[in-house]
Amino acid sequence: MENFKSFGKKLTVPFFPGFTAITGPNGAGKSNIADAILFVLGPKSSKVIRAGRLTDLIFNGGKKRKNPAKYCKVSLVFDNKTKKMPVDADEVVLTRMIKHAPLKNDPNNYYSKFYVNGRSATYSDFENILLHGRMSGDGYNIVKQGDVTYLTEMGSVDRRRIIDDIAGISNFDEDIKKAEKEKGDVDSNLERIKIILNEISGQIRQLKNDRDSAFRYKELKDKLYETKAKIALKKKQDVEAQIAEIQKQIESYESEQKKLDEKSNELKQKYGNEKKELEEIENKIGEVGGDEVKEIKEKIDNIRSEEIKVEERINYLNDEILELQKEEKDLTAHLEAIEKELKEHNSKRQELEKERDEKQKELNEKDSELAKIKEDVAQSDDKSMDLAHELAKMREEYNEKNSEIHELKLKRNRFTDKIEALELQIAEMQETKSTYEFELKDIAWQTENLSKEHKDKSKKTKDLEKSLFEKKKKESELTEQLNDLENAIRRLQREKSQLQAEFDALQSVQSRYNSAVNAILKAKDDGALSGIHGTIADLAKVDKKYETAVEIAAGSRMQSIVVDDDEVASNAIKYLQKENLGRATFLPLTKMISGKPRGKALMVKDDAKVHGFAIDLVKFKDKYRGAFWFVFGDTLVVDGLDDARRLMGGVRLVDLKGSLIEASGAMIGGSAPKTRLSFSNVDRTKLDEITKELEDAIAWQEKVSLKLSELKKEIIEIENNLGEFRTK
Repeated sequence: MENFKSFGKKLTVPFFPGFTAITGPNGAGKSNIADAILFVLGPKSSKVIRAGRLTDLIFNGGKKRKNPAKYCKVSLVFDNKTKKMPVDADEVVLTRMIKHAPLKNDPNNYYSKFYVNGRSATYSDFENILLHGRMSGDGYNIVKQGDVTYLTEMGSVDRRRIIDDIAGISNFDEDIKKAEKEKGDVDSNLERIKIILNEISGQIRQLKNDRDSAFRYKELKDKLYETKAKIALKKKQDVEAQIAEIQKQIESYESEQKKLDEKSNELKQKYGNEKKELEEIENKIGEVGGDEVKEIKEKIDNIRSEEIKVEERINYLNDEILELQKEEKDLTAHLEAIEKELKEHNSKRQELEKERDEKQKELNEKDSELAKIKEDVAQSDDKSMDLAHELAKMREEYNEKNSEIHELKLKRNRFTDKIEALELQIAEMQETKSTYEFELKDIAWQTENLSKEHKDKSKKTKDLEKSLFEKKKKESELTEQLNDLENAIRRLQREKSQLQAEFDALQSVQSRYNSAVNAILKAKDDGALSGIHGTIADLAKVDKKYETAVEIAAGSRMQSIVVDDDEVASNAIKYLQKENLGRATFLPLTKMISGKPRGKALMVKDDAKVHGFAIDLVKFKDKYRGAFWFVFGDTLVVDGLDDARRLMGGVRLVDLKGSLIEASGAMIGGSAPKTRLSFSNVDRTKLDEITKELEDAIAWQEKVSLKLSELKKEIIEIENNLGEFRTK
């Protein structure tokens, strides 16, 4: 010891083989020697060595506080010739030192050091060495003042704990708890890794789908523009062929016109000559007269008729030439338009090729990301494998320690049994020799019978063990199936509760129908009327954003009842008349016609503040389109009242807050009524399906529970039979 408690200098205390006693007056420091030993052995609390904190163990200078020490050091020397301690030396020196190391903010700061045979070590090294030497600072190798009294007064449970501590069992219990905690952490990590793997698998599947869609989109887009380019090229070729054909016709007509011009000049020249001849002839006629004059006049008339025909032919050919020239201009303009369109297609094709390259680059990045994810998954697998190996190793250690505990218990039981056996032997020695002879004969007889029974017993035992294994396996499967059913039932109950609440809300809405509509719906539910589909409000769903607008636009027509045909409508009207229940509007599907929006509505629809036709913002089955056209027509939904005012006139408009402007210009608005009808967003069929599925699940759960209960009874019966066989 050095500077430990009251020992202000270095002191060596020898312990010889056998019994060593240390004597001295009160206050001499005898108990401090025991505290020094405990200090090295490392108790969990400093109170065991009678100190508030470890720095109190350093020599403080005595009563006069003269020359207080800054550190204390204690070494214990153990004989290790039997090599119980895991140190390759005949002697093991364990040294512990405490030294003051004050800081500005903590003047009581200190540090503790451990040494094994002069080499630096850790507290866990000390624990390991002392554990192999079956020593501990909290153990009972050292009996302190008051320990004997404490042992005699304590209860049986506390005394058992002390025996466990002495036997080393409590250390194993702590190791078991530690191993179980680490096992729980590993299980938690494995569960977390499974969740991550499932998430990554989902991302991989999504990425694969995106990749396939991108390839398909690129392929179709390339094919589309390639087809468009081919069509444009074909058009260009056809137009060029037409232009060439027309050019040939123009050249032919120009050649014919030239010939006709030449012929016209000849005819004009001939006409001039004949005109002169005519004048000469007329002069002669004036002079002569008679039959010759008549012949000449007929000849003149023929020539004039021929002249008129030639002029008409010339005019016709001139018109044809003008028409062909106009057609040539039109075709030339059409060709230029096609060439322009072809250039635009080429430009678009270049843009698409650029976009394709970008998509390819993005795809490559996605592939890289996918590869990285796969690598992370592989690393996660490696980690999970390491954890699994570590868990397996911990389980082996746990089993080994359990085996050691079991061996210790067996040793204790053997000692107890040995004592009891000795007592029995003393009693048995008092029995007579005749009893022994009788027992020997009886044993010989039983041995013969047991050799026969043993074979039968062995076979039955194997059969029972096989049956027990199969039953246990079946029990595990049924338990897992029952857990799955319980989870499914809880999920279905939640879904049913949600749908039931929505359906109950719908029932409260239906209570706002007029008496005639309610009567028809009740007659439908009772089976008094068939062919009734429901009200407009029941047959559609609408987004929350447009709910107010489309409900105001529909108005009282939301109570209109959709039926199969006019015969069903007629029967329903007669039913109302007979029962004097009021009036209702019926929409027979066979007679309802879906109309087309008016021109003004189509023009307004393209405005930026218009959301679309009200009929397109409501979801319903296609067979009801004619009925919903009757309700909404070409009503348009717009952002606000100012937008509606800007667009009003000749078109029916409704804004998102419910202000309505009729095509006539009438404006209806204000606060929306709180008790208006609303569209149902509840699918009664879905509620019925969920209810049926829940009932089936509960019925199946009862069957599985019954099977499991019967199976457990069978398992208990088999185990009892096995127990009886093994005890026989």
